[in-house]
Amino acid sequence: MLKPHVTLPIAAALLVGVFGATTARAEPTLELYIQGPDEVLQGDPESSSVDAQGRVSMGPVLVDMARGVDRPVVSMVVGPGGTYAGTAGGGLLRITAGRQARVVAPFPGMVVSALAQDKSGLFAATSPDGELVRVDAAGKTTPFFQPGAKYLWALLPDADGLLVATGAPGRVLKVSAQGRSEVLFDPGETHLRAMIRHPKRGLVVGGGQKGIVYQVEGKGAFALYDSDLEEVTAFAVDPGTGDLYAAVVSASSKGALQPSTWIGPVKGDAKDDDTSPIKSSEVVRIRLNGHVEKVWTSKREGAMALAFDAKARRLYVATGTGPKGRARIYAVDAAARDRVALFARLEPPMATTLVPTTNGALLVGTAPEGQVMQVGPGLVSKSVYLSVEQDLERISDLGRLWYDADVPPGAKVALSLRTGNTKTPDDTWSGWSAAVLDGAGGPILARRGRYAQFKAELSASPKGQAPVLKSMHASIQRMNVPPEVKEVYLLRRGVYMAALPDEGEKERTVSLSASLLKDLRKPAGRDADRTRVRQGEEPGMMTVAWTADDANHDDLLFRVELSALDGPAANDGWREVANDLDHPFHSFDSRALPDGRYQFRVTASDRPSNPPDQALVDAFMSEPFTVDNAPPVIRSVTATPVAAGVQVTAEAKDAVSALASAEVSLDGGPWLMLPAQDGLTDAPEEVFTVVLAKVDGPGSAKLDKGPHTIRVRVKDEPGNEAAASGRFISK
Repeated sequence: MLKPHVTLPIAAALLVGVFGATTARAEPTLELYIQGPDEVLQGDPESSSVDAQGRVSMGPVLVDMARGVDRPVVSMVVGPGGTYAGTAGGGLLRITAGRQARVVAPFPGMVVSALAQDKSGLFAATSPDGELVRVDAAGKTTPFFQPGAKYLWALLPDADGLLVATGAPGRVLKVSAQGRSEVLFDPGETHLRAMIRHPKRGLVVGGGQKGIVYQVEGKGAFALYDSDLEEVTAFAVDPGTGDLYAAVVSASSKGALQPSTWIGPVKGDAKDDDTSPIKSSEVVRIRLNGHVEKVWTSKREGAMALAFDAKARRLYVATGTGPKGRARIYAVDAAARDRVALFARLEPPMATTLVPTTNGALLVGTAPEGQVMQVGPGLVSKSVYLSVEQDLERISDLGRLWYDADVPPGAKVALSLRTGNTKTPDDTWSGWSAAVLDGAGGPILARRGRYAQFKAELSASPKGQAPVLKSMHASIQRMNVPPEVKEVYLLRRGVYMAALPDEGEKERTVSLSASLLKDLRKPAGRDADRTRVRQGEEPGMMTVAWTADDANHDDLLFRVELSALDGPAANDGWREVANDLDHPFHSFDSRALPDGRYQFRVTASDRPSNPPDQALVDAFMSEPFTVDNAPPVIRSVTATPVAAGVQVTAEAKDAVSALASAEVSLDGGPWLMLPAQDGLTDAPEEVFTVVLAKVDGPGSAKLDKGPHTIRVRVKDEPGNEAAASGRFISK
């Protein structure tokens, strides 16, 4: 984005040297900046994290923990025996220290839909029409329980056994260590998808049909939250506050997304399409007092898994999207007003499971390309962020580069820039400029170009403290383009205008609102030029006016010249009649000019906004026009009695203009039209004639016997008028 910038000069190094001497320049120095979510989220975070406020921070280390997984990962658990991943069609895998995935139980044709680890060992649930089995350290499976349900969605260790959430039908079963079961909760839903043990609320269950969060109480339940969406997929708890987080997906209606709770596509993501199974999703926080708040929402991703980091007070959200998209890990900072950050992006489209480890890392399972990724706990050695390409609209010089960031001691932000003349960076673009390492900035060497792109590289301190980049800036000057005078024309004869002094900005009464305050936070824009004038009409006055524009919004001054097209001055060329006008008109008294044909030429110059030797001009000429201040000459007026009354005839001629009209009056009576003899009043010389009848009526005159007086007046096209009289005797 561009805004006026006057505090930093263009680097002198750009004026000469390997990039050549500059050509004509345009506006005052402008500021190119990337700031806020609208600009930052158009770019490519690459290995960085970006939050919903548009701040860039360092991204986590991503490690592939299980090379060789070729089936979707559906469930995952970490226990004393290692990390186990349940897959769809690939059995139960154990991930070794060498990052190899080994099948410990094949479960052919089944999905290992849930896993649980308790003091007695590892339990695995299979679907559809599956069972609950115990898996020992050697991978041997022992049948443990037949659920009598088509799906087993979640397992939760209990004091003396397991809790099992099922689908078709949707129930919570309590299974003892001996494999005996009882129905603990049956809300009448087709599926129950998620469970968690809350330190204050006890057992919390998520519906997979109605999107209801249940607090189980005995054989019944209390509804904590009824979502507009359909399926509760995951829970997490903040142990410090008791806040319960619930993820809900697969909307029956999209609903409204709340500002700062979602992050849309960034550069490199696939465009939205209709193939995503997710129409809408949300993560809500349910406080101990029952108050519900949305902390994350999306219309293109589904929240599939949650994990809470009690030390950092961060909620992590793993998402899935359409087959062309990329899974994401979000971080919601509960300690900083629930700020949402895009923490990491994965290559597969679905992140299905999210398991915290004791060292602060996250283990993420993906689908349909099966992976087990470790996210964190450390940061990458260098995070890179690339802005979206910026269209400067014209070839431009770039000078200083600077940024705004929170940089802990020992951490570093390196900002550089490159330019080109194609919309998409390619081999024709310049290389990256030398990086600016100080937020206060410095001059750079950058080839002129129409397009520019920022690159920010973030590095943590030796103690692991990471910088946070808030904005990126560059000062630019765009190549000057000439103004354009689009039209020169004359107003109607007699109109004049006089420019009045600018009154300046006045106070006004406004209605205070959030939108008004948001607008006033933006840089002041440039209003369209408005000239206050005093307008009047006076015989002989004429006004030439024009329209002009400047593509780079330079201030313009105008010169007005006049040329005679006939008469003695026809060969004198252009004569200046006004100069340095800052308004688009010039009024003059045409009576000071000899009658004849003339033409105006208006020249616009952008020198108020450019150095004198670099200003550009444009000129445009009016259509020829006529100055005619002399009235027509009425050569004769005759009145001849005829049988019907009297025939009035007048001959008139104008030296310059065509005649426009003629009228006749009898004995001081009303003016009546005096038509041209050929029916058309359109020539400099005309004969006018009319018969005035003896009877009264429309277009007639009352003719008594005796002497009468007639009066004739003739006007030319500019409005000059002549009059003459005649007498006759009626018998």
